[in-house]
Amino acid sequence: MTSNIQLTYHGYCQLVSRIEQLTDSEKSLHTYIAEHFGELPYHGIVDLATNADVSKATIGRFLNKLGFTGYAAFKSALKDGLKDNQMSAPIDIYHEERERKPQDTPPLVHEFSSQIQQLINKFTNSINIDCLDKAIDLFMDTERKIYVVGPSSSAAMAMHFSTLIKYMRGDVALLNLDIGELPKRLIDVKKDDVLVVFSYYRFNSVAYDIARWFKKKHASVVLITNASSNPYGKYSDLQFVLPSETQTIFQSRMAGFMFVELILHLSYEKSAGEGNFAILEELFQFFGTFSAD
Repeated sequence: MTSNIQLTYHGYCQLVSRIEQLTDSEKSLHTYIAEHFGELPYHGIVDLATNADVSKATIGRFLNKLGFTGYAAFKSALKDGLKDNQMSAPIDIYHEERERKPQDTPPLVHEFSSQIQQLINKFTNSINIDCLDKAIDLFMDTERKIYVVGPSSSAAMAMHFSTLIKYMRGDVALLNLDIGELPKRLIDVKKDDVLVVFSYYRFNSVAYDIARWFKKKHASVVLITNASSNPYGKYSDLQFVLPSETQTIFQSRMAGFMFVELILHLSYEKSAGEGNFAILEELFQFFGTFSAD
């Protein structure tokens, strides 16, 4: 039996390739594991069975064929294999990657700009067009209410998205993480609604529970994150993992804001009408919102 190993994605695929025959249920399970490999440390066996639409017995038989004595052993090997993805404090990551030396401002500006350009190129080359189109369809379906949440530093992206998407459509709610108020905000969630979760770097337990609630209500969940290994994935219908590494002291949110701008641009270009632009401008003028006087 397989034990005391660090199970990487490549190693997992090698183990599966050695199995002579898989049942249809085992094939479905393998497909789900392969597509959600980085998220599996956050899956219990019930999560895995539910999301892969197989029985716990199927999971047990499949893992036994791989050489594991059970789900606990498989998950332990998986966690060891993904330990490089585990979180560290920003200052620790920064010092692990480079020796800090005093530098003049011009080379620091040039280096930072170069890193951001590389981030933009990586973002452009990695975006999943099929998932992007599905997200646009969800966001522009006015029969659906959109809920948006973003904990900590992700709150800025959530606010940016929820503010500007209202130019295209109504019925958008920005959620805060006050658990005393949340039940009142979520009381009318329906299966046709959409939750958009922005979550960079650290994972918030309240945002996690919000995603879990939407999954329970059979609503759609769209996740925008910078971590392929994250606890939200098992509740997400669409997931966008955006690049953030720039070898600077903080993980960059630049690609996250670019993604928001791209969503807004595509939503407008793909919509038939002019959305709420006219009525918002009328309201701004009525209230003198942006008056120079």
